[in-house]
Amino acid sequence: MIVPTKKRLTIIFTSVVLLFTIIILAISFVFIHQSVMSVAKRHMKGDIRTEFLDQYKRSGIDPVSNMWSEHLFQILNSSGSVVVSTQNAASFYPELNWEMLREAYQGEQGFEYRNIRDEDYLISYFPIDGKYVGRSALSLRDMQKYEKNFLDLILVALPGIFLLSYITSRFLVNHAMEKISDFFTFQETFSSNVTHELRSPLASLKGNIEVTLRKERSADEYKETLALSLREVNRIIALLNNLYLLASSKFKLLDLFKNKADVSKIIHEVVRSYEEGMASRGVAITLQESPDMTCHCDEALVRRTIENLVDNAAKYTPDNGSISLKAEKDEKKISLTITNTCKGMMNEELKHIFDPFYRGRTTKQSNIEGKGLGLYISRYIIRSHGGDIRVNKPLGNLFSLTVTLPLK
Repeated sequence: MIVPTKKRLTIIFTSVVLLFTIIILAISFVFIHQSVMSVAKRHMKGDIRTEFLDQYKRSGIDPVSNMWSEHLFQILNSSGSVVVSTQNAASFYPELNWEMLREAYQGEQGFEYRNIRDEDYLISYFPIDGKYVGRSALSLRDMQKYEKNFLDLILVALPGIFLLSYITSRFLVNHAMEKISDFFTFQETFSSNVTHELRSPLASLKGNIEVTLRKERSADEYKETLALSLREVNRIIALLNNLYLLASSKFKLLDLFKNKADVSKIIHEVVRSYEEGMASRGVAITLQESPDMTCHCDEALVRRTIENLVDNAAKYTPDNGSISLKAEKDEKKISLTITNTCKGMMNEELKHIFDPFYRGRTTKQSNIEGKGLGLYISRYIIRSHGGDIRVNKPLGNLFSLTVTLPLK
């Protein structure tokens, strides 16, 4: 679903960028055209004033035809008849523009564009002395070369503009869709794993109930079935609690209910709950701590994190191994380092240790129970507090991680 969406958005963005670029180029061309015409008019006004009118005032009408043979000048009377014409203008001019002639007699200079013999000209009608009106033409061939060069540049650059638009659009779409893509990938993985993890306890619960109902049984047998069912229900509830946290972890930090909590007391209570079970396996638990381990935090969530981490250490520590906890406090944070003996982990496993539902090779081979959510959720809780959990560099058969929790 993501890939087709990216392709569609890339095409749309490329089209929009290309259309916008073409509009800008079109506006630029219009601006260049208007500038060229403005320059042509200004140039023509200068020629008329300096080369024609000044000479007319000094020499009169007679020398006009011979004086400017290379120019397209004419002098017209009020009836539109040509009084004097330069040699090149005699057979040049098209039909008369009567409206501009009248305006020139009223003292206004006018301009018109005409295509004559496949060449564009700017023609001006201008007042002379109230008795006569002048008409002059200027070829736009040289000036239109600028427009043609600009159009040629556009045609040459257009494929490059298209390619650049596509590359830019693709980059922006990929960048903008990165989080959305992660969300869909997370959603697909989440749905698949939820289905897989819920299927096992629900199937076990259904099987126990069906077997029990096949025939009459004693009270003890019913109690045993209810106990098994309760255990599976508790597993489902615990899983759903974790899934609730997992579902929100990609979008926002947790809403915390902070108060002043004694982290040392939490650690002692959690360790005490595991001491008896660990002692039966020959696993030694040691605790080293600093005084005054209080901070402002969500006590219930911090307790859950410490329980997850100690439980994780207890599950992966082999018989006759050891678990050590070291709690320290400085001016800004509380640090808790948990180290336990283990069978060793590969670097590839360490890279994915905080991925949800990830279970390493050792875990699968040892048939250790778990869903692969404990470390991920623990880090989510601590990061919501502004802290973090990091895995320390492994030393031999020791696995160690450190929790940092801000004081406020």
